Amino acid sequence: MPVRIGFTQFRREMLEKEMENIMSLLPQLGVEKVYLTGDMVTGDISPDSRIDLVVVHDTDGAFGRRADFFSYHLSSMVAVDCQVYTPQEFEELQDSLPALATAIKHGRVIYSAQ
Repeated sequence: MPVRIGFTQFRREMLEKEMENIMSLLPQLGVEKVYLTGDMVTGDISPDSRIDLVVVHDTDGAFGRRADFFSYHLSSMVAVDCQVYTPQEFEELQDSLPALATAIKHGRVIYSAQ
């Protein structure tokens, strides 16, 4: 299906508005650091673009369920994909896990508690 003229700009505006909302909530959620990755950083916005976040959060939750906390609390109008790591995991895996290495090298820190 063809994309309507101007939809990419509309999608960009939607994503930017949601980012403002998300950034206002992050201090209240107890996160240590959040990296923005993906299309929002590269600027390659498409109809399928979402907000991709790598979150450093002190939690004892199971890895596969950690993003649920943020899905519930961020309640975004666009898709938000969160990869959540404890501070210890982030420190230990940042050089060996491609997702973390990419976030650090190419991502943008949008929140830091320090």
